[in-house]
Amino acid sequence: MYDIYYIGAQNSERIDLCQWPYMVTGGDIFSGGYDEVEEDDHIQDFERKITDYTLDIEIRSSKNLAQAVDRLAEIAEKDIINVTPGKLYVGSSYLKCWLVGTEIGRWVNDLDSISNDLTVRSDYPYWITEQTFSFLKQSQSGATSPWLEFPYEFPYEYAKVRNIQYIQNSNYTASGFRMIIYGPCIDPLIRINEHVYELRTTLYDGEYAVIDSSTRYSKDRKIIKVKTDGTQEDIFNSRNTESEIWQKIPPGRSVVSWSGAFGFDVILFNERGTPRWTSS
Repeated sequence: MYDIYYIGAQNSERIDLCQWPYMVTGGDIFSGGYDEVEEDDHIQDFERKITDYTLDIEIRSSKNLAQAVDRLAEIAEKDIINVTPGKLYVGSSYLKCWLVGTEIGRWVNDLDSISNDLTVRSDYPYWITEQTFSFLKQSQSGATSPWLEFPYEFPYEYAKVRNIQYIQNSNYTASGFRMIIYGPCIDPLIRINEHVYELRTTLYDGEYAVIDSSTRYSKDRKIIKVKTDGTQEDIFNSRNTESEIWQKIPPGRSVVSWSGAFGFDVILFNERGTPRWTSS
């Protein structure tokens, strides 16, 4: 049995759908398809448009059936009213979505269970599995490594990159990501698979920057600085415009190198058209 649950966007409220009073009995969430993009009667590409799924559940409680029904409806409607999708998890994969409809059967009095067919709607119908990689600040990063003491001058970017580690992207396609860079640091530069991700800004102690390419929609991508008091500053214009900041992380093993003077995390968003059948 897959662990299936919904996390509301408001206050991260959780509805477990494989534990009473809620239990999944069926649905089509493992189904999926692509729409073709055609031109001159030839397929040029494929895309996934707004998609509806059905999730059949049983709600059962001998004491608080009405409370269980209301709780599910309230969590779903808060996300709808705020136009902010929650996340429907199936195992380790999740779908950004809304619970937009409900069809309740057997609702007459004196019952301790009802059937409820939920309509799940997503404008980003991809199931996402996250992978997190953490790269720590190196205690000796200020020292010059012997292998960098060359008799002639290398470009400035090369001198800023010394530590080498790896990312192992388990997906079969390139992945969007969220990169979190922790201060203090000046003009942090990171190379992944020889591609440069650089911000030309200063982060003070306790501050961090977030480069978020976790969505396919460029208008929703962002680069922000979070200050020690929690306020956010848009630093999109501080990116190195000579190197594409949104370039996805390729599948397989990628070399990661940086100066070691700061720490950072990389969270990959591995996308599929349907939930993973395997648990890992």
